[in-house]
Amino acid sequence: MADSLKTQGVEFRLWVLCLTDECKVILDALNYPEIKSYSLHEIEKDLPELQNAKKNRSIPEYYFTLSPFWPDWILKNHSELPSITYLDADLEFFASPGCLFDESGNSSIGIIEHRFHHTFNISKRYGRFNVGWVYFRRDRNASLCLAKWKAQCLEWCKDYPEDGKFADQKYLDSWPEDFQNVYVYSNPGANLGPWNLNTHEIKYPREVLLSDNRRVIFYHFHMIKALDEKHVSTSLEIYRVPVELRRKLIDWLYLPHISRLLEKEAFLAGKGFEAKVFRASRDYSKIDQKYSSGKPLDQRLEDGEVIRIR
Repeated sequence: MADSLKTQGVEFRLWVLCLTDECKVILDALNYPEIKSYSLHEIEKDLPELQNAKKNRSIPEYYFTLSPFWPDWILKNHSELPSITYLDADLEFFASPGCLFDESGNSSIGIIEHRFHHTFNISKRYGRFNVGWVYFRRDRNASLCLAKWKAQCLEWCKDYPEDGKFADQKYLDSWPEDFQNVYVYSNPGANLGPWNLNTHEIKYPREVLLSDNRRVIFYHFHMIKALDEKHVSTSLEIYRVPVELRRKLIDWLYLPHISRLLEKEAFLAGKGFEAKVFRASRDYSKIDQKYSSGKPLDQRLEDGEVIRIR
């Protein structure tokens, strides 16, 4: 993410919450001037309520619980910041996000829809909005929103849909009604991801990725998973992305992205770190079983479900 922002010539500061000690050590060693890293232990020391939550949920559920606490903690500990934008770590930028800040103007809160296709609209289970980009201005509306979101995530933050809730994400559904000055982004090039590829017309003229003829600002590389040392799953078939488009996206997006990640992995290995770019704390086995095509590996490669990386 940081490298992609630098490539776009964007001036930025990333405040990174390191969920593992290894992550903190690596970021400190890399010494990016644009990155300020914090240990998870540091904010847990300030927020004892997180210690109780940590005892009654899985590791992924605890990580979801942290989502509202991190931007709130940054705003409270850095009074010089007029606003902050929460970002998921699996984003890559292909254009400057400045237009999104222009679009939201003086809004207190900015949220972005999944934009599920009508043939696979799972918003009732997983939420109308995606916690991949969430903007907060330093004002009363945003403060009230963060306070409520924190309380909700402390009370319930399971990694499955239940009673109209899902993890940290489904709570966002009511924000436009619950809080004032909430902006819903409309740019089709913002937060493009596997779940909305069928919603938009995707083109790649002159090696510029377009969504509905608008330049893609960032792509959400959701759920790339290692199958073994030589193959990764794209998960594109889960969201019913047509095979022909999958093959194009692998060439346009996935192979270049994966190549950059593997280069970073090799670079870190040369520095003595054993970082694995496709390692995940979340268990996707139930999803894999539900949507498994049952095809042999060669067919999955041909159909863009799997990519050979080595």
